[in-house]
Amino acid sequence: MKRFAFALALALCLSISMAALADWGQDPVCFGNLPLYAAYDDGDHLKISIAMVDNSPKLVYYVCDIQVKSPDVLTTAFYNPKNIKKTGLMEKIAEANQAVLAINCDFCGDHDSGVIIRNGTLYRAEKTYKLDMLIIDESGDFHLHAGSRKKDDVKALANELTAQNVWQTIEFGPALVENGEALPFTTKADNNNTYVISTRSSQLEPRTGIGQIGPLHYVVIVAEGRRDGYSEGLSLQGFQQLFVQYGAQTAINLDGGGSTKLYFYNGVINRPSSPSRQVSDALIFK
Repeated sequence: MKRFAFALALALCLSISMAALADWGQDPVCFGNLPLYAAYDDGDHLKISIAMVDNSPKLVYYVCDIQVKSPDVLTTAFYNPKNIKKTGLMEKIAEANQAVLAINCDFCGDHDSGVIIRNGTLYRAEKTYKLDMLIIDESGDFHLHAGSRKKDDVKALANELTAQNVWQTIEFGPALVENGEALPFTTKADNNNTYVISTRSSQLEPRTGIGQIGPLHYVVIVAEGRRDGYSEGLSLQGFQQLFVQYGAQTAINLDGGGSTKLYFYNGVINRPSSPSRQVSDALIFK
């Protein structure tokens, strides 16, 4: 099922985003009473506030309120742009691209499916049945293309997205939130091997995800996991509810598990379950 009304959505979001520039730099709206763990504010184009929620030994997670002045502050990078299947440490990708904050993205180099657009360049347009797509348009606004992908005309879809100057497409999932509400989903183990996630949706894992709160205003959540006595991880349902709780209007689950890393201002600040895990790509604010 298509959830992206291409031309109308792009036109509306452009006007909304431009109007919202006057609100740039506001205090984080998604934290409530959480204490500040770390922050960055260059006073010009990027403001990041990070809270750490420590409910150990069960769960530790980070929630990042991120505001940008222009859409190109949110970008992506490959470990090797000339061969997107090449992998390296996520923090090396972040350092090479002068990231202030970075997270693991969708590890699209690990498979050959989906429509992959990065920083406006089309890298791939192949059939997929098991991925949800996050579309980031040229205004920095998020849209979902989720549900059954079997009937996608991927070449036409890729042409349509590139013609509309879509900035990024990220293929993973499941899509978690749309219009501020939790979306239903099933996983590979839940329903006849029809989804990219290989574990049951109720299984506790490290998680990485991103959502949009409002124009040029984003929330990243990184949940620790697979560490007994520190943090067991989150189910997909629990992860989804955090995005709803922190005000995301649109959100998607990204590659997680051993890939989950949160890089901030010169280093990885979480405790990855697989520190040496290599990935093909990262999502970056700089």
